[in-house]
Formats: sequence, C-alpha cells, structure tokens
Amino acid sequence: MNYDLIIRGGTVIDGSGSPGFIADVAVSGDTVARIAPAIADQGKLEIDARGKTVIPGFIDPHVHEELTLFSDNHYELFLRQGVTTTINGNCGHSVSPGNESYIVDYFYNNGLISPDNQRTFKRDFPRWDTFRGYISAAEKTGTAVNLGVLLGHGTIRQYVMNGAHDRPPTPDEKKAIERIIRDGMEQGAWGLSFGLDYVPSRYAKTEEIIDCARIVAEYGGTVTAHLRHWIGVNEAVEEMIKVSRETGVKVQISHLRSDAEDAFEIARKAIEEGLPIRIDTIPRSTGHCNRKDKLIQSIMALTDTFFDQGVEGVKAALHTAEGRQAIRTECPKFKTDMEKVYIVLSDDPALEGRSIADIARERGDADPVDTMLDLTGDDSNYTFWLGGPVRDDFGRDHSPVIMANPYVSVGTDRIMGDPFDPFFWYELQRYGGFPAFMNMYRRAGISVEEIVRRNTSLPADHFGLVRRGRLREGDFADIAVIDLERYRFPSPEEADYRKPQTMAEGAAAVVVNGTVALDGQGLTNKLSGRMLTRTDK
Repeated sequence: MNYDLIIRGGTVIDGSGSPGFIADVAVSGDTVARIAPAIADQGKLEIDARGKTVIPGFIDPHVHEELTLFSDNHYELFLRQGVTTTINGNCGHSVSPGNESYIVDYFYNNGLISPDNQRTFKRDFPRWDTFRGYISAAEKTGTAVNLGVLLGHGTIRQYVMNGAHDRPPTPDEKKAIERIIRDGMEQGAWGLSFGLDYVPSRYAKTEEIIDCARIVAEYGGTVTAHLRHWIGVNEAVEEMIKVSRETGVKVQISHLRSDAEDAFEIARKAIEEGLPIRIDTIPRSTGHCNRKDKLIQSIMALTDTFFDQGVEGVKAALHTAEGRQAIRTECPKFKTDMEKVYIVLSDDPALEGRSIADIARERGDADPVDTMLDLTGDDSNYTFWLGGPVRDDFGRDHSPVIMANPYVSVGTDRIMGDPFDPFFWYELQRYGGFPAFMNMYRRAGISVEEIVRRNTSLPADHFGLVRRGRLREGDFADIAVIDLERYRFPSPEEADYRKPQTMAEGAAAVVVNGTVALDGQGLTNKLSGRMLTRTDK
C-alpha cells in the first residue's frame, strides 16, 4: 500500500504522556493511517525524522488571530513553533454580533488594531453579520493552521447595550445577550470569553458572568477568562471557580501570571475536587513594544475617562494638567517603573536604548512619568518598550509548584499583529512561547512526554477538539517534527527588539490535516488548516 506521507524513524511521542518510541508514521489524506516500527510501504512524500521527535501539533488555547486571518493566513510564527491549532476570540473580544464593520470598529476602539488596519480592514474584509457568516468567510479565505473561535462577552455586551456602560443590563438587554450567546453556540462557537480587566466586561458582576456561563454549559462549551486582576489574583481565580461550581461550565483560566503561585494552587485544588478547570500561562513575557500611536490608543481603550473620547481626546488631554492626571491615575501603562520603560526606536537615535528614567534625569525632570507624558504628547515618533526585559508578573522561570501542576499549558496570548506594519505593537517572547516552555520545563527535569501532553491532549480534551491532540491511528494528521536540540527562541537578553518578526527555530516539519505546511525549506504556502467549530463531528 502506498501512503501520501510517511515520517520515518523519529521518536514518536503521542500526546498521552506515555513513553516515546521509535516508529514510522504513515498518513493517508488528512488522517494518521498507521504507526509502526518500520513501515515497508512507500510514501508519495517521505520525511526523515531520525534523531528528531514526532509529536501531535501543539494547541494554543489563547490567541487573538481571528481577524489577522484575512490579512496574513500563513501563520508562520505558529508553524515555526510546531503549533497546528489555535483557539481565538479570547479576552472578551470576538467576531460577532454585528457586521464586519462593527467588529472592526470594536477592535479599534479597544486598542487591538491600528487606525490603518481599521481603514483597510473595513475596505478589504469579506462581509459577515453572524458567527456562522464569519466562519464561512474565513473558510473561503483559507488558513495554514486550524482555528477555533469563541464568542466574546465584551463584544456582545457593548453591541446589545449600545455602548460600554458601567451598569447591569436591563431585563431586555439580558435576554438579548443570552439569545446571541445561544445563537453563536448553535452556529459552532467553542464557548465564551471574558476580559474582566477590560471595558466593557469589567463592568459585569459575577452574577452576570454566571448567567452567561450557564448557557455555554448547556452546549458543552468552554468559558475562558482574562481575570479580574484588580480585585487580586487569588480572588479573581476564586471568582471563576465559583462560576464553574455554580454552572458546571468548563473554565479556562487565561494567561495566569507566573508570580501568582498561590493562584495556581487554588485552581489545582478546585480541579482535583472535580471541577472542569484548566489553566494556560505565558511561559516568558517582557514588556510590550508600543509605537506612540498605539500607546495613545491604549490610553483610550484602558481608561473609563477616555474610552468614549477617542484618540483625539487623549491627545488633547496630554496637554492639560487635568488630562495628564487622569492618564496617570487610570492607565496602567503609566504606573510602570520608568527605569523599566525604554525607547527602542526614535526619530532621535540618541534616545534609543535608554530608559525613560534616564532621559528624565538628563532633562532635569523631577518625575519620569512627566517625561513619559511629554514624549507621548510631542510631535516625534517613538517605539516604547513598556517594562523592558523583565516583567515582575511573569518571572523568568516558573516555580517548582507551577511546573508540577499537570493542568497548565502554554497560552501565548499572541496579540494581533500586522505583517505590513509590525512595529505598531509587538512582544517578541510570545513568538517563542512553546520552545520557551519546552526548554524551561526540560531543564527542571520534566519529561518531554509530559510537556507534550500538557500542550496537546490536555487542551484538546478540555475544549472538546475531536480527533486532535494525540498522534494515533484514525486521528487527524496534525504533526510536528521537532529537533529538540535546536528548538529555541532568543531569550530577552539575546533578542533584538528592533526586529519584531523574529521566529522560533527547531521545527523541522509541520503537517496540518495531512499536508506539509512547513519543511526544511520553509513555508510551503499550503492552506490546509480548517475552521474548527464545536458542531464538527
């Protein structure tokens, strides 16, 4: 018998946590047809995996790529890590209700896309006005990796309530929100995301979250939560435990901070009591790089005072004492230690590579936050590195307690990137989340088999991804061939933050639904990924 593809001689780690073994993997069509020590048959295409590790493609449960698909559907940054499936629509932001024009405006107003993207997306995007319509448009566009998409509570709430209002929904608004959730779940959404630090989801009381989650639970979906950090991380985790306990809904705690060891333990104990909760974390994170126009947009998106005033309101506020005080008080980006905020790029090369605190000292400014406000409000261009190479909330290595937690996977929280304007907003370490996790945990003595399990079958089972997350006969052929000795991403010390499109190394080949998407020569430009829906059989 001839197969479409045979991957020969690699160490097969199947995603179950069982020990790896040397074998050939044969693929027919989109399916793993056979796994055996030595397959005598020939493949139309063969990959030599001797000395390499053959695994199910990694699954990233926390991504923001649902709109990027229409401008860059090759997803090289994921394939270079061995990722074949992503879950999108996180942090309360997603693709419905309303039409594509409303969604683009929502993403812009929440600081997620640039003004240029707002204009070009509205001009060039396909049309949709339902969740199913978005899926159909995405299927016509094509994708190199598999995408599942959640509904977004913030998107729904703002649409129904005609704005970002700090009040409970009226009875009629509540019915409308719940109807939209039902419609989306019936159209294939994987669940509902909350962004409880962000306007407007932050205005939702726990009871509102529970009411929404109860509907998701009826459909077997998953609730994902960017936590309400401002009440305390432990308390925010307890809030989502309460949601799961009262509704039975599956909960994914999003990008739990690695400085919050107690919160990981609180979640672990709830899981071991029987609650369907899982956790993802960003393995390594530095400060975000924001060009000045993005920083101004973030002030708008992250503050109650300026959310409805737009970027012009923020620009005006930067030149008044009252406005500057409001920015100081409300915008978390101006509460960062200015010794850890750097200028990466500037019209003035003499400022590049220097901290805001250093520039303040040179200028004789008593308060470096004033210097930051001055730079944000002047006429020059800068790219700010907000937090620098070390973030206090995401330490370099996870503690032994976190590493020992078997319910934790990588969630890169890949922020929306624009391949045509990569300097607008980026955070390089997100591009290397999976190699960072692999290498950090291997150094700590955790087996490759366990690391692979946590990032394949663990999220697949939690979200209910059918025939994915394991490398076994009859499952979809989502496969990564990894050279573990070369699998890496530059550390914060090694990375050049003037190069926002740096990629991971060490993925020798990646197969998506039976088709090679990445090989030794690079991208094959095959769009064999699929839009995955909860109603898939």
